[in-house]
Amino acid sequence: MPTFRSLVIAVTALFALVARSAVAGQVTAPKPLAITAHNVTAEAAHRDGKLARPGDEIRYSLVFTNSGQNSVKNVQFTDPIPQGTVYVLGSAAAPQPTRIDYSIDGGKTWSEQPMIVAVEAGKTVQKPAPRENYTHVRWTVLGSVAPGAQVTAEFRAQVGVTPGEAK
Repeated sequence: MPTFRSLVIAVTALFALVARSAVAGQVTAPKPLAITAHNVTAEAAHRDGKLARPGDEIRYSLVFTNSGQNSVKNVQFTDPIPQGTVYVLGSAAAPQPTRIDYSIDGGKTWSEQPMIVAVEAGKTVQKPAPRENYTHVRWTVLGSVAPGAQVTAEFRAQVGVTPGEAK
């Protein structure tokens, strides 16, 4: 059984702040924005000496902090669903106004409701992708993030279950 003591969340930040200089038309190199992520459940398990078991849910919490001196718009960040876990449908959330999209192809395409093509009764139909197909979650902040402000997002994933065991 794997421990989640050393679990690292790979967060791909898909944003950068581009600062314009006083000289019109000049653009300086993108300034990275600070983003931190932590695994709330893994931290609690680490303190309690517990192991995550098949069927357990892990809550992933992401925090973006605008460390710049200007408000930023179009802040967008993604988090892959960790291997060995399955996304818990409807669990992605953020207290700030955000659009949440999902990928079922490793982050190549995004949709609020990923669909798959299936054959039912001899007809080709589109239907919602099963949660086992989800590979990434992406949050897009609606509006701007003020200097020093934080954006928080989270989702849950279930450890190593087969479709018949899903909660």
